[in-house]
Amino acid sequence: MKFVATEDIAAPIETVWARVSDLEGFEDRIGKRVGQIARIPPGPPGQGTSWTGKAEIMGKARVVKVTVATLAAPTQLVAEAGTDGMTVTIQVDLKELSPRLTRLTVTSEARARSLAARLMLQSAKLARQTMAKRYKARVADFASQVEKGA
Repeated sequence: MKFVATEDIAAPIETVWARVSDLEGFEDRIGKRVGQIARIPPGPPGQGTSWTGKAEIMGKARVVKVTVATLAAPTQLVAEAGTDGMTVTIQVDLKELSPRLTRLTVTSEARARSLAARLMLQSAKLARQTMAKRYKARVADFASQVEKGA
């Protein structure tokens, strides 16, 4: 299952990249939602850094591991997450449209590696439109926050 959202942000690409690549800020916000998470290796996050924690997914507590696969300033961030036979790839691409305008494209793709994960994705596909609207709204909210801070 794949979701794509695109937003144009009235801010320079460097400003948008600073917010997109603020991995410690994302870690803090996620830590408040899921409780305890562990960063490996300790120290400043960067390419290759991973986080492990427990999150409720589809009504069940699951161990999730997220790894920063690509960190190519100022245009691309790719993170890979995995849990219980499922992998999710999140790709953030930035494109400078003008000195004060940046296009943000966020793509998330979930793939099943087990039968249980396939069943979970099948049930999620039933709510695809609702999930797509929520996904686009979250990306739009993030873009709005970046513009306000620019």
